[in-house]
Amino acid sequence: DFKQFQAFCDEHLLKLDFESLELYLHHLITQQQVRLSTFNRRLAGVKYWLVHEYRFQFTSAHDTSIKLLRGLYNQEEYLRLKPMRGKRAEKQSDVLRLIDRYDTDKKSDMRKRAICLVNLITANRPSEMVRLKVSDFDLENRTVQVMMVKQGEMKEKRLTLECVQAIRNYIVACELMPEDYFVGAADKWGNHTSRQISEVSYNQAIQSWLGFAPYTFRKTQITAMYQKGADIPTIAKQSGHKSHQTIMEHYIKLKTEDVDNYL
Repeated sequence: DFKQFQAFCDEHLLKLDFESLELYLHHLITQQQVRLSTFNRRLAGVKYWLVHEYRFQFTSAHDTSIKLLRGLYNQEEYLRLKPMRGKRAEKQSDVLRLIDRYDTDKKSDMRKRAICLVNLITANRPSEMVRLKVSDFDLENRTVQVMMVKQGEMKEKRLTLECVQAIRNYIVACELMPEDYFVGAADKWGNHTSRQISEVSYNQAIQSWLGFAPYTFRKTQITAMYQKGADIPTIAKQSGHKSHQTIMEHYIKLKTEDVDNYL
């Protein structure tokens, strides 16, 4: 995202500063007509680099200017770019069937099944999965302590019995130690190396194993919990969301019949 901003500045002979960022964001909306979700992602990427690499200080005046630019999405000309389109939820039963293809005695399959089940049941983000260590699991009590990088805290999440058994099989088969990274790296035979892999590598692994991105686990589990009758605070406790509004806006899709049932 930052490289695209750099390329824009180079093309128009602009400095890497806030005025250039304003022109770039305006260009994204009016010329490229990117969706609001893409606008927000690119803005976040550029802001991160300007702050951490170029020591730029964002002020309330800057935030107000960006808010005005984002307001263009409320105009009729750009309103169709506003709806968010994220990863869709799959049926939990379908995802579990895909994972159960790896219910074999092969070390590599045990690893894949354990990782996928943990990601599904905990609704973890990729950033949380790659940071998990074996010592974070309390299998007797069916819990795991998850490092919430986004929130800067550790959060306890629950595990199912099936998930616990898959983790035990994986730990034994690959001879994992408490300080080993749970995901780590592995060769095609399942030989485990304890190192933290990148989120990109994790995304590629899940895509190759199941055919979809890791965030599908998150959306699938949140949707499944809601459909089973879980309230939003319960879902937030397992998914690690601080904002209940985020769950409703980006994960829970209400159908007309859902409303009709309570009229």
